[in-house]
Amino acid sequence: MQLNIRLAYRKTGRARFLSHLDTMRVFQRALTRAGLPLRYTEGFNPHIVLSIALPLGVGMESVTERLDFGVTENIGLGTLPSSLNTVLPEGFQATQAVIGGRPASQIAFARVEITAESPVSPERIVELFTTSAVVDKRNKKKELIPTDIVPFIRDIACERSGDKLLLTATLSAREPILNPEYVAEAWRTHLDPEAAFAFRRVALLDGDGKPFDNLL
Repeated sequence: MQLNIRLAYRKTGRARFLSHLDTMRVFQRALTRAGLPLRYTEGFNPHIVLSIALPLGVGMESVTERLDFGVTENIGLGTLPSSLNTVLPEGFQATQAVIGGRPASQIAFARVEITAESPVSPERIVELFTTSAVVDKRNKKKELIPTDIVPFIRDIACERSGDKLLLTATLSAREPILNPEYVAEAWRTHLDPEAAFAFRRVALLDGDGKPFDNLL
């Protein structure tokens, strides 16, 4: 028997500084320590069948991550998150698990929250990201190309809370993928070179802009 399991999890706090490869290693160890009947690849160097739908950039938090892995027999999905949480390091929290799930290729957008310390008005920020925000963006050949990132932003809103701004944006998660770092770069380039940012992914969406629910 071969089953594909989808796990929803959070990556916050100090865990945000781990790279994608480090995150993969964290889950390889956790799944092994949990004693699950894991499925391995074939060949001379077998490894756990494991993939992450939309890898996070270093420094970004997320409350909506998706990980798929293979098992060779039925497992208790209801208790799996709590079992994993006993062996996952600080900053990782498994929240749900299901068999299968929608194809990860259906993820079209990622909604992110960008918090910044900046004196710029929310109206000026929204204006920038709904008109023209040009940054030097790397193409597949690693060349820096001046690119207007506005076409890759589905929607955007900004509000002030005290001395901080909260920008919520829905960004393209298909080719071309828009890394939130480019939003921050445009902000610095066009509005405030001293702005400091924190990033959090809060939702994955399909092509219709609807939540990519891991239970579907």
